[in-house]
Amino acid sequence: MSGARSGCLPILALLASPCLAPYGVAAFATPVLAPYVYLNHPSSFAKDRTVWLVLLAAVPVLAFVLVRWASPADGRLRGRGDRHPPASRARRPGLRARRPHPIRGYLDRILLLVGSTSAVTLCLAWSGHDMYGPLAGVETMILLGAVGGTLIVVLVGIRRWDRPYVAPVTVEQVRAHNQRARKELRRIRADNERVTRMVAKLEAKLTDAHTRRDFAVLRTMHHESYGCADSVYVHYRSVEESLGLVSQLVRSVRITGWQPSGVVRRAVNRKARVAFVQLRTETGGLAGTAGELRSEWTRNRDLVQTLNVRTADLKCQIRDECGPAGLRWFEALQDRRDAARLAEGKPVS
Repeated sequence: MSGARSGCLPILALLASPCLAPYGVAAFATPVLAPYVYLNHPSSFAKDRTVWLVLLAAVPVLAFVLVRWASPADGRLRGRGDRHPPASRARRPGLRARRPHPIRGYLDRILLLVGSTSAVTLCLAWSGHDMYGPLAGVETMILLGAVGGTLIVVLVGIRRWDRPYVAPVTVEQVRAHNQRARKELRRIRADNERVTRMVAKLEAKLTDAHTRRDFAVLRTMHHESYGCADSVYVHYRSVEESLGLVSQLVRSVRITGWQPSGVVRRAVNRKARVAFVQLRTETGGLAGTAGELRSEWTRNRDLVQTLNVRTADLKCQIRDECGPAGLRWFEALQDRRDAARLAEGKPVS
């Protein structure tokens, strides 16, 4: 029963959210509206005093919940990491690089959230949208819409600001990575040529073996084909890892290049603009290397798929054309395969 009740809670919260959301938005207008109504409409305030006080007390709690929800779990505010200040003031990192103290960080963001909504509410109240005019319903909708929109904008800003900090990549780092990537590309191309020659020799042997019905020859060729496919797959995974590292670096350079701090720095600093142009040039070369690595990766993937198909065909040929000995060999091979997959925790087909 407890599991059933706990499973119903999210559904009940989802169904109740359209009814509770207006009250939550109205609570953020309370710090301004409560004094305003108290001064300008004292009888109405006295009538709904309890509601005003409850909404006013709920503001800090709601603000804390929304800030915690908006801030990423692995970000600057909630993520785990070193919060000690730098030893030297000259080496103090930028504002985005520093991690705030948890209590001060939450207080700053709560004050920003409540202050923004209060400022919007104050502007609307001064302009006459105080929910007590002849068009009270329309004024209420305008007020709730403006406060809700402000909440969304501020929460999105908090989420963007609290993203995990990614240190900007320098031109020297990209140039060094580009040199290593080119060296790795040359090695991969040489290995691919060697693998291609090995696969060509195996293909010739397999073509000859398919015309024969000798069990011993076909079994030996299956062993060689399986070993070759395994070697090519290991090489394919190595190429995939190299491609992933280079692609990740290219994405990091492009993301950090358009961080707000970098845009502002380039707008006021000529050296920063020159360095950004050089960074884009080096990143273009690195992206070209990544494209060539992707071509080699695709080539290895096709080789692995071709070898797997040929090895599977040879296994089935031994089962179908080599009599009882071939059938026993095939069943033993399947048993070993299933045992290996079970040992690795994989499903057995």
